Amino acid sequence: METIRVTSDLMLVFNLANALVLLYLQVTAYRHHRHKSFLLLTLSTIVALFSLAVLAVPLFIPDTRAWYAAIFITGTTLYFFYAVLGIWGVASLFRSYDILRQGV
Repeated sequence: METIRVTSDLMLVFNLANALVLLYLQVTAYRHHRHKSFLLLTLSTIVALFSLAVLAVPLFIPDTRAWYAAIFITGTTLYFFYAVLGIWGVASLFRSYDILRQGV
C-alpha cells in the first residue's frame, strides 16, 4: 500500500511541475504574440491547477473527507472546463497556423 501512496504523491508532483512549466510557456507566448489561443491555453492550465488543488484537498486536510462528494464534483467540473478551454485553445492555434501557412 505504501508503494501506491508514494507513486501517487510522485504523480501529483510531476503533474504540478508539468502544469507550471506549460503555464510559464503559455504566459510567455501570450505576452509575446498576444494571440487568443495562448490566452485560452493559459486559462485552461490555470483551471487545471485549480482542479488539481480541489481534488488534492482531502489528501492534505483529512477533516474535509466528509465533503468528498462535493469536492469530487467541483474538481471534476473544473476539469471539464479545463478540457474545453484546452481544446478551444489548441483549435484556435491550429486555425491560426493554417491561415499563416496559406498566406505563404
